[in-house]
Amino acid sequence: MSQKSISIIKRFIQDIHNDLSDYQQLYQLLKVQHYNMLHRNGDKLTAMAEPHQHLLQQLQLRAEQRTRLLNQLGMDSSPDSINRLIAALPSQYRHPVSGKWQKLKELVHTCMAQNERNSRLLMMQQDILTQVLHPDNDATYQPA
Repeated sequence: MSQKSISIIKRFIQDIHNDLSDYQQLYQLLKVQHYNMLHRNGDKLTAMAEPHQHLLQQLQLRAEQRTRLLNQLGMDSSPDSINRLIAALPSQYRHPVSGKWQKLKELVHTCMAQNERNSRLLMMQQDILTQVLHPDNDATYQPA
């Protein structure tokens, strides 16, 4: 394996490690966002927007870089390519990297589920607000 390939693989592994850290932060932000939505803490939600957006941008840039790194190795960015890359690592690295990759995939799904939960809560709150502000004949809310 060439020195360039080794460098690319090291960068790929480092990006997985960085993504793990960032996705853990994202999950915590999403949980705090949910709490603030439940408690209608608009100021706190507004203050969270910039760090949330920055984190998402970092994750997106790293995902794009991961695709470029795989392309430099002559691979596409499919799950099969990543599995082949991990399988080609020396045995002392294969298991730890595979574990980190699996943990990353699980964390991404956890963040997606929490984001979906937050979205449902926001939609429910918007529906209630619409019913209160614009009651129609079918509305369940009846002002006193």
